Amino acid sequence: MRNTRLRKSFRAAILGAALLVTVALLPVFTSGCGETASADPGSGPATPVTAAPVAAAPVPAAPVAAADKTAATRSGMPSAALHDKVMAERSRLVATVTAVEEITSMPDASPPESDVQPATSSAISDSTPSAAPPGGSPDNATEVVLTGGQTPLVGVWSGTADRLASFLLGLEPSPCFTVPTLTLAEYYVHYCADAGLRADVLWAQMIHETGYGAYGGDVWPEQNNYAGIGATGGGAAGMSFATAEAGVMAHVAHMVAYVYQSSPVSWADSNTDPRFDLVNPRGTAYVLADLNGRWAVPGTEYGQRIEDVVRAINGG
Repeated sequence: MRNTRLRKSFRAAILGAALLVTVALLPVFTSGCGETASADPGSGPATPVTAAPVAAAPVPAAPVAAADKTAATRSGMPSAALHDKVMAERSRLVATVTAVEEITSMPDASPPESDVQPATSSAISDSTPSAAPPGGSPDNATEVVLTGGQTPLVGVWSGTADRLASFLLGLEPSPCFTVPTLTLAEYYVHYCADAGLRADVLWAQMIHETGYGAYGGDVWPEQNNYAGIGATGGGAAGMSFATAEAGVMAHVAHMVAYVYQSSPVSWADSNTDPRFDLVNPRGTAYVLADLNGRWAVPGTEYGQRIEDVVRAINGG
């Protein structure tokens, strides 16, 4: 539409210019074609013939034509020649107007308005991924193992339950767990990810506490106690849990009490871990070395020993 309006404006300007030229030169025609110029060269400059004023004229063509007529009169140009020149100019303007009309008669090249509506905010929000677990998501999963007990407890491990089970069974083919080793590993991967803790780290801690599932200390396999919870030494067997899954949940919940000031999951509380509220202060452990002298006493190298197992799990 905008292109059409521009072409119409341009055509009107050309038509106006042609009209002005005709009006400006009208006195020439009325003065008589074929007569010689009457101006006296010695009497001073001739007064130029001006066109009738047109207030709304967009193109000042008339003064130019009048100046041409005056110059021709001064030089003695015959009026017939001037007439021919004016007619030629008029023909050129008519041809220009015709060309403009041909252009404006062409269909508008402007593209039609699209019926496609922009995407709405609701459509964008529908594609937004769901919230990630506290420790992250598979997009930022990790297998990083540091040294000196500086491997973090928080995060999402990128490995699988099969990898955890294969590592343990490669070193202890006949562990004494109450469930298959792979099932136990699946519990760890699931509940650790839910709480934002690294499954490889807690699996390594379980290996350290149970002797690769061979036991032999104060805790017995039937207790399903995989982290020595309540086993404070001197023959104290510690806590017992009804199922292997309950035992894994208690292990993860106990670590939650060390890592977080407030629990990131509803099930990690004193109902799952009877010693949950005994961890004080809360949220003081971020890396494995932070468990030294806390989870195990004196445990000066407790975190570093678990870190060695974590490194082996991850092929380091």
